[in-house]
Amino acid sequence: MSTSSTTIAAELREQIVSGALRPGDPLPSAREIVRTRHVAVATASRVHALLRAEGLALPVPGVGTIVAGDRNVDSPRFHARPPKNRSAQPAGQGTVPLNAEWITAAGIAVADAEGLEMLSMRRVAHLLRTQPTSLYRHVTSKEDLVTRMMERALRKWSPGASDGDWRDRLIAGHRELWRVFRRHPWLAPQLSVTRPQLLPAALAFAEWAIQTFRQAGISAEEAFEAHLLLFTQMRGMAILLEPEAEAEATSGIDADTWVDERMTTLRDLSYRNNHAGLQALVGSGYELDLDRLFERGLGFLLDGINSRLRS
Repeated sequence: MSTSSTTIAAELREQIVSGALRPGDPLPSAREIVRTRHVAVATASRVHALLRAEGLALPVPGVGTIVAGDRNVDSPRFHARPPKNRSAQPAGQGTVPLNAEWITAAGIAVADAEGLEMLSMRRVAHLLRTQPTSLYRHVTSKEDLVTRMMERALRKWSPGASDGDWRDRLIAGHRELWRVFRRHPWLAPQLSVTRPQLLPAALAFAEWAIQTFRQAGISAEEAFEAHLLLFTQMRGMAILLEPEAEAEATSGIDADTWVDERMTTLRDLSYRNNHAGLQALVGSGYELDLDRLFERGLGFLLDGINSRLRS
């Protein structure tokens, strides 16, 4: 007799409440539940949906479903903390010292955990246990806050390893940028290519990329366009991260589960219409992995650029 989603959710709930699973700990994935509990994919997905509805679980892009930071459905998984050189006021005074850096960190926490659509001055104020009006002494608007968040997130980028030739350095640096996009799924959609925000951290990245390309012996114009080619490729892939997280949070079904549930239909259509390429993949065990796709895409583009330079 198969185990119900309610039973599995109850077991995980007990582990969360007892402290055996702590905030931030990963919960078993849908596939792991299917494998270990011998249940259907839909049953496994329902387990996560039940725990999320109670505020006990939270999907985090690039990580999976984790134990939420507290037991309040309205509270995000992450909680802003004062900088190390600042301390909160004594309990009972209701508020904590504020500054733009701390407010920005809280905004990033909300966006990382819940998506940028859930970001508001009221939401940030609630997280910081203060009034929305107090935030405006440090940031002028939500748009100002988002700009500060983008700058702060991009400052986490570094050029990576400096060994090797220009191609190796570009690979290392773009891997670091992909890591930043993975950590902050809301970031890539906010970055404009045609009307770029004049963020110091973004300009620093562009300068690094252009100068690294120029080491291949090309002009500044060619280096700039090569930089844009790589950046738009990465941004385009990273834009997929936040909508997928939102879809999983809404449906309770991750991308792999969604594909599995439609595999029979995909197999029938590929054979009926003689799609030989798809037939070779359906049922082969292939799984789309964005990190692997990123690596291959980066390699393809740099190989093409290198080949063009040598021609």
